[in-house]
Amino acid sequence: MDAREGISFLAGSDGRVAVLRELAAAPCRPCELLERTAASRTAIHRAVSGFEEYGWVRKEEKRYSLTAAGRHVFERYEELATAVAQGDRFSEFFAAFPLADDLPFHFDGEVCVSTPIEPQAAETFFFDRLPTDADRIRGFSPVLTQRMVDSFEPTVDAGTTVELVYDESFARHIQETYPEMIELAVESENVTIHVVAESIESGMALVDSEVFLKAYGPHGDLHACLHSTDEQLTDWAEAWFDRMSTDSVPLARYANAVDLPG
Repeated sequence: MDAREGISFLAGSDGRVAVLRELAAAPCRPCELLERTAASRTAIHRAVSGFEEYGWVRKEEKRYSLTAAGRHVFERYEELATAVAQGDRFSEFFAAFPLADDLPFHFDGEVCVSTPIEPQAAETFFFDRLPTDADRIRGFSPVLTQRMVDSFEPTVDAGTTVELVYDESFARHIQETYPEMIELAVESENVTIHVVAESIESGMALVDSEVFLKAYGPHGDLHACLHSTDEQLTDWAEAWFDRMSTDSVPLARYANAVDLPG
C-alpha cells in the first residue's frame, strides 16, 4: 500500500474518520456504527472494507475492532488534525510572535489579532481577560501604554505580588516619563523589577496559572495576544521569564546608574 493512498482514503471522508474514531473507542457491529455516526450504511461498508484491506481493522464475531496498526494510524491522524487546526487558528499570531518556533505544541488557548478597523482589539482582549484579583503577576513588555500605567497602582495597592523585567532602554524611558510609577515600584515591598541589557521585543504576562503572550507591530502597537491556561505553555512561559530575569539588576540599583551585566 502506498502511504498517500491510505491517507487519501481516510482523510477523503468525514464518515471514515468517524468510523475509525468509534472503533478506536470500542469494537462495533456495522449497525452500531450506523447509530453512532452520520455515515450511511453504504459508506460504513466501504469504510470497514477499506480499513480491512489496509490492515487497520479485523472482523471477529460480526464486530470490527482496530488492529495495532489501525490504532497507530488513528492516533497519528488525530495528532495531525489537531496540528492543522491549531496552525490555522493561531497562524497570524505565529507569524507575528518572534519565538513561535520555540512554543510547546500542542497547546490550547484563544487568540486575538488587531486589524486596521480594530487597532486596539488585542489590547482590549488582554485587559478583558486579565484577572482583577490575581495573587501574583510576572512579565515583561517592550512598550508601556497608558492603560498599563493606570492599572499598576491599583494592582500594587491590592497586595498583588508583581515581578517585572524591563530592558535598559525601556527602564530609562519609564524613569523619564513615569517617575511616580518608578517611585511606587521601588518603595513597594510586593514589587520587584529587574533591568536587563538584552533587548525585549515580545511581551508576556504570567497571572497566577494563566499566561498571555504578546506580539507587537513595528510601531510598538500590540498586534496579537494569545491567552491560555494550558499547563505546558505556562511552564514554558515560566522558564522564559526565568531566563529573561537572569543576570539582571534590581531597578533601585539601575536607578543609581549601576552597570548592567553583559
